[in-house]
Amino acid sequence: MVDLNSFRRLLFGALRRVSIDTILADAGYDTESNHRFARDGCGVRSVIPPLHGRPTNKLPAGEHRRRMKKYRDSRYGQRWQVETVMSMIKRNLGSFVAARSDPARSRETMLKVLTHNLMLIAAALLGLFYRASDVPFSVSTCHSAPTASQAHPEWT
Repeated sequence: MVDLNSFRRLLFGALRRVSIDTILADAGYDTESNHRFARDGCGVRSVIPPLHGRPTNKLPAGEHRRRMKKYRDSRYGQRWQVETVMSMIKRNLGSFVAARSDPARSRETMLKVLTHNLMLIAAALLGLFYRASDVPFSVSTCHSAPTASQAHPEWT
């Protein structure tokens, strides 16, 4: 039930910071009032699967929820990518932030995201180096450092 009550606060807070055309939300946010708030109140297209409530073959009662049941938005299928990234961050860097104030929590969260991205870049580079080491190393293709006599003949 927490999802149902927090939708308006989350959407309104996000709209103060960025422009949003379409919002993809979890089924936990599925209520007709949330659709109306997003679409009519904020001008944001809401895509929330109508799975809240008892399972039935009937169409949902509300206009927007009924539309969600009839027409499936293909972008909702991309939500798994976000879920995967969130899972990776929580698993690798911890599922909590220690900061107490909102600005400090925001900075700590951004630091976790930055650290996650750097970890991905480092893993990609290490993979590239390991693939490069699969090529056999040959002494004949390597140039050794010149001796003193080769570098400066007058030293001999």
